[in-house]
Amino acid sequence: MNRLLILLLLGSLSGCIDHQTPPNPTPERLRPKTLTLVLPNNLAKVSTLTYDSQGAIRTIRTYQTPDSTVAETELSTLDYDNQNRLTQLRREVTRYPRGSQPNAVEVYQLSYTTGNQLGGISYANGFSLGYNYGATGNQPVSTRRNFSTGGLIITGGDSFTFTGSNLTTYNTAISIAGHGGPGSPLSGPTTTFTYDNRTNPFFGSYIIPRPYPAGFVNLTFGVRMVDTYFGGIDNVLNLSANNVLSAVSNSGTTETYQYQYNTAGLPTLRTKTTADNAGGSSTTETLKIDYETY
Repeated sequence: MNRLLILLLLGSLSGCIDHQTPPNPTPERLRPKTLTLVLPNNLAKVSTLTYDSQGAIRTIRTYQTPDSTVAETELSTLDYDNQNRLTQLRREVTRYPRGSQPNAVEVYQLSYTTGNQLGGISYANGFSLGYNYGATGNQPVSTRRNFSTGGLIITGGDSFTFTGSNLTTYNTAISIAGHGGPGSPLSGPTTTFTYDNRTNPFFGSYIIPRPYPAGFVNLTFGVRMVDTYFGGIDNVLNLSANNVLSAVSNSGTTETYQYQYNTAGLPTLRTKTTADNAGGSSTTETLKIDYETY
């Protein structure tokens, strides 16, 4: 009798425990919340991301710490179509000292193909970048660059080679001409990449601006790179599923990347070293990435 009672109690207790513990708990999901560019003299540029209910980035606010009142502040607003595809990023910088100059504004506009691929990006001052795809899907094989204003015409494009889900070779070639005159072809550099085996948190059609004064390129005054953290016109790090470890250019520069990761395998600290192979000089950049659960 007592033995039967004990067995019944144990069975009841076991049932309560099973009921309280979900058999398949939902895994924690993480997404980037802040990017912090470490600067000298204990300064930093912090970019904070906000998301909408669909999980799309809606705003990126950038400011300097520890005192945001003594430097520029930035606001990027991102718009999407009814398929949740990024269609525009508008970035506005309030310069320092406040009121000393008009705010700086740059705009990216994105279009898509009928196959739901990124078809092109239009940038300030009339620059356009169009994407070409092969039969393999959403990896671009080349781009077309076009810019025409005043007396200047810039044409050309890029070519891409992928290995699996990562971009391994990238080449740029452009031609610069005056209206009515022949073009002067410029063979751009070829860059080769290597990668880790961890998830790139910015893989996809992202544009994540680098803090001011990066960006805001007016091609009327000459050809310059439109610098970003990820994506846009000249940055291709968003095209690969994994995080870049090295980018070696035949123009004579080598970029190496070192990472620290969280328990989910996402990068939390990226140290980038750029070396000039000819002169032997190098620069180092440290970027911290913090995440939030959702």
